[in-house]
Amino acid sequence: MTRLLARARPYAPAIAVAALAAFIAWAFCATTLVRAQTMGLPLDDSYIYLTYAKQFGRAQPFTYYPGGGYSAGATSILWPMVLGPLWTLGARGHALVWASYLMCSALFVALAFGLQRIARHVVGDAGGMFAAAIAVAIAPFAFGALSGMEVALAAALLIGSLLLLAQAPVRAPPRRLLIACLAATALARPEAMLIVFTVCAGKLAGALWRRQWRVAVRWLVPVLPALAWLCANRVLAGHFMPNTGVAKSYFHLPGFDWTFWRHAVFAHAKKLLKEFFATGPSPLVWTRAMKWLLVIGAVRTALWAHHERRYLVGALIIAAPVLLVAAVIASSGNWSFQNYRYIAPAMPLFALLVGIALAPPRAFREDDSLLARIFVVAWIIAGAVIVALFARAAYPTLRGDMQRFAQGAVDTNRQVVTVGQYLHRKLPGARVMIHDAGAIAYYGDTEVYDMLGLVTNDQAEVATNGPGARFEFLEHLPPERRPDYFAYYPGWMGTQEFFGEIKLHTMIDRGFIPPELRLVGEGDMQVIKATWDHVGTGERPLGDHTGWDVVDRVDVADLDSERAHAWHGDLGRRSVDDPTARWSVVEREVGEQGLVVDGGRTIRGGERFTIELDPTRPARIVVRTGGQRAYPYNEVIDRPVQLSLFVGTKRLGTLAVPAPSGKFEELAFNLPRNALRARTVELRTEASAPYRAFQWFALQPTTP
Repeated sequence: MTRLLARARPYAPAIAVAALAAFIAWAFCATTLVRAQTMGLPLDDSYIYLTYAKQFGRAQPFTYYPGGGYSAGATSILWPMVLGPLWTLGARGHALVWASYLMCSALFVALAFGLQRIARHVVGDAGGMFAAAIAVAIAPFAFGALSGMEVALAAALLIGSLLLLAQAPVRAPPRRLLIACLAATALARPEAMLIVFTVCAGKLAGALWRRQWRVAVRWLVPVLPALAWLCANRVLAGHFMPNTGVAKSYFHLPGFDWTFWRHAVFAHAKKLLKEFFATGPSPLVWTRAMKWLLVIGAVRTALWAHHERRYLVGALIIAAPVLLVAAVIASSGNWSFQNYRYIAPAMPLFALLVGIALAPPRAFREDDSLLARIFVVAWIIAGAVIVALFARAAYPTLRGDMQRFAQGAVDTNRQVVTVGQYLHRKLPGARVMIHDAGAIAYYGDTEVYDMLGLVTNDQAEVATNGPGARFEFLEHLPPERRPDYFAYYPGWMGTQEFFGEIKLHTMIDRGFIPPELRLVGEGDMQVIKATWDHVGTGERPLGDHTGWDVVDRVDVADLDSERAHAWHGDLGRRSVDDPTARWSVVEREVGEQGLVVDGGRTIRGGERFTIELDPTRPARIVVRTGGQRAYPYNEVIDRPVQLSLFVGTKRLGTLAVPAPSGKFEELAFNLPRNALRARTVELRTEASAPYRAFQWFALQPTTP
């Protein structure tokens, strides 16, 4: 027994941190089972990965449902690859939820072990234990790592890559394990890809400088799988990054310009720094103390890197968490989204720096004198007390996130899981349009169309352009592509005209955490029969134009029509956190022609568009405007507007657009023959104030 204990002693720190991580994973699971009775995952996005994993298991990789074609919706392409074999081996249906949670738990434990190893490599065993203990006690990181997302995988691979880099000879070619770990890291999370590309670029430059051609080639290998994935997205989905990069990034949003980007980045960075290190509530718990511990850890890491000539590894340990957070702020600003899950992989790297800061100094660790040993022991005891106090301070937040995890599982089970099971049981084979793309698709196992564009290619632009664009898109769907049902929160998407009979309600309970902490979208997700009775009600002019034919039409807010006519409208500069409702509207009017529904936009300047007509004949250019005086998140228009129409610099006419009165108004610019000198001509408008535009019609006399 004594011999066994002696052999186990070197592994005691690793065993201790692994046991702590395993206990936290067990506590999350136990809390969920007490509250939910059935295991579940707190985020619907977790089920998106399960759906991709199911398709991988069916040997239909990169698709979202059988026969669905390539889908660029997986933010991490590696995570469903990891889960796919589990589905093939029998973890199907609800069993894959358990398999996903157990895999996340194993990665959570492995990450704690990896942190302990790399911190030990830099500052010894004590620093390793401190870093691992702090990391697993950070509540949002534990929540994200165990939620079924790619957080634990990406963080574990980052730590593994750092450890292998720290152990590898500086100028030697990378070994196969390091190549594989770096390649996997790049596929685990887009922000991690940035770090891998930085590492490989630095190593490649050094090898080329030393004329080590073969070494340089080997440092190219880790980036090849990620480049292949990006190129596949570009060729098959139209953009390099996953669909989430289009749906949630600044760069694809209406009203984007670089002044907005700079303002948004600075605003989010300032808010994050204030929350993390000043006023809180911070995931790091001790806001101001953590700031100084991170600085101390960075300095000690730099000194270690200089002593060991491991400059790249030292720079990565210091800069990697900052790069991960900065990449999220610079691309989308969603750093606090769903309990910090986008920046959660950075949190164990912050903990690594704190563990390094708390470790005994190198000089005393290497001194065998009795006084030095006493000093080291005292330092370790003091560090352990600090870590214990941190854990005590972190416990309420950790316990609260266990409750939030359980509440999220209850809510997903009650809503999206129930909807998916209902579709599979009652409506097999139905085509369903959704805005929560995970559990409905996973359990429903039917053809789905994601209105938000997370898993359906080319849809994110429609979603981000607001309710008018979404209405126009649905209105112009060909019959063979129309959904049979919607699985919606009915107030979300602004498409009530297409709603028929409600087939299912999923009312959530009151809950056991404060409402503002719940992750559920609304109280009742419904399965609604789709009806298409109101399609095309606004496609013709409403006024009497007897003797005139519509020869061209620009349907404002219909993105296809806008592109076909090179339409551009001054929609105004974007502000931080602008909702999609700012960029288009839907107006409904019941008049002499019955119900007319049309999507449009608030024009905050002017428009440009091209039309085709016969320039040798008279023309009538009709604009549909009006609507409501006010729409949510749009300017109130309560006075007439002077609207001028131009071709080039030539003014074709000026109209007084009356203030909106709750109904459509159609005004006409009457043009004589030869007023327009070409068959295809660009027109533009100038307005004295914002106005609404729904349609532009080009009419010419009926041909005899």
